[in-house]
Amino acid sequence: MKSTEPRLKAGDRGTFEVESLMPSGEGASGRVRIAGAFPGERVVARVDHVGKHATFATTIEVERARAGRRVTPCLRHIELKDGRCTGCALMALEESDQRTLLREMLLTQHGLEVGDVVAAPQSLGYRWNAKRIAYGGPGKLRLGSFMRGTNRPADMKGCLVDHPLIAAAADELARAARDLGIAAHDEERKRLGLRAVWLRTNGTQVLVTLVTSEANEGELLRLSPRLTRCDGVAFSFHREGGNALRGAESTLLRGIEALDVHGTRIGPLGFLQPNPEVAEQMYDHLVEGIGGGRIFDLYAGSGATTRRLRAVASEVVPCESHPEAASHLGVEAQTAEHFLARQTEAPDAVIANPPRKGLGAAVTDELLRLLPARIHMMACGPGGLSKDIAALAQAYRLESLRAYDTLPQTPHVELIAKLVRL
Repeated sequence: MKSTEPRLKAGDRGTFEVESLMPSGEGASGRVRIAGAFPGERVVARVDHVGKHATFATTIEVERARAGRRVTPCLRHIELKDGRCTGCALMALEESDQRTLLREMLLTQHGLEVGDVVAAPQSLGYRWNAKRIAYGGPGKLRLGSFMRGTNRPADMKGCLVDHPLIAAAADELARAARDLGIAAHDEERKRLGLRAVWLRTNGTQVLVTLVTSEANEGELLRLSPRLTRCDGVAFSFHREGGNALRGAESTLLRGIEALDVHGTRIGPLGFLQPNPEVAEQMYDHLVEGIGGGRIFDLYAGSGATTRRLRAVASEVVPCESHPEAASHLGVEAQTAEHFLARQTEAPDAVIANPPRKGLGAAVTDELLRLLPARIHMMACGPGGLSKDIAALAQAYRLESLRAYDTLPQTPHVELIAKLVRL
């Protein structure tokens, strides 16, 4: 039976009843995804784009508001008309209501049932690790992010979510780059330049990594002394396209070469959880109940879990694919797939902290071949975790599942799943 509803097109306005929250943070009304709308609300929205599988819209007016709706803390940053950041997707809700929606979203979108989502100690100024893209020509460079659902960059000057030291360092860096006439990399114009900056802090110091597509060390050497809010400045050369803007190697320009974050050394390209205070809770819970014996620590990153495991296990074998992190761990850089394929004996347990996509079929197949007694996973991607749990279900049962609100104001949620062999 064909729908009698008129087909929407870009520019149309309509009234929508919002039914659920999407993992990306938009409210859903049928196949329409509405930025700035939440379940239980009735909103007037403008259609931005009609796709094959979904229609995307932006809230213009809220006719019936959710009880938890509030005035957005960084209201001055979400004005689309002046090209500023569109704000975090859930910032228009009280934090307790954000966590309620996260719990509902995990169940309805991914089939993952959790108790209360663990709250973060701070809801603003908590982010110790931030990447900002660079855009703009000589004298016009800005640092920011892409507006939600677009490839349009927006200035993040004075971001309230970033740690104040990071926000101040980023703003100073952008001003200095403009004064020196430094340009941003531009794929369409085939212009080489600054692609992004990685800013990390341990609460007292700031380490910045400049990611550039042009091997112009002289330009960066002129910029470095002007970055008075940065205790260490490094750069990484990355010419390839795409969004993987980390680079394989870094060069220190001046200052400190690493941060000490809760006993873990973080270099210019090292992995650092955006919210280390919550991460410390998660790492402790992740290794809890693992026992002794021989442990594989997959996707070990900067070694936060390796350090904890070595305090309780007789043998810990970390695996990490990024060269800098692997070097700090004292192991060969290799993927989890390659590492597991080389193993002939099962470990007593496996700890895994994979990227957003999850372990994937190759890794779960190897785990099913080895059959360790326990598998503990930390997941930043609920969709990937759901698939991994299903893939391992033939030999493992889910013992516990806990969710953490690692990035308040956003739909991001981190989970820890503990599986035991049947």
